[in-house]
Amino acid sequence: MPIKKRDAQPTSPVTADEDVMAKKAEEFGRGGYAPEVKETSLDPNAPVGPQGIVFRFNDYQKQLLKEEAEADRRSQQKLLESIIWPELERRRAARTQ
Repeated sequence: MPIKKRDAQPTSPVTADEDVMAKKAEEFGRGGYAPEVKETSLDPNAPVGPQGIVFRFNDYQKQLLKEEAEADRRSQQKLLESIIWPELERRRAARTQ
């Protein structure tokens, strides 16, 4: 059985939307889609807003955190902050030296 060829569809003139899409596609192909990154200085005293970060730990680690927070007489959040932020600042200082 021979394969039937489809009739060519008449093409319409390029509209402005199609022209814009073609330019965007060309930019994408060249890598022009990447957002510009502006370097900003980090302020350690900036106000803390509502942020959600998932911190995973197992039951043993959960119990250890609870016990240490009770022993230090402060919240688990404050205990983690007192350990994590100084360590991250130390690592950043070591990288920039």
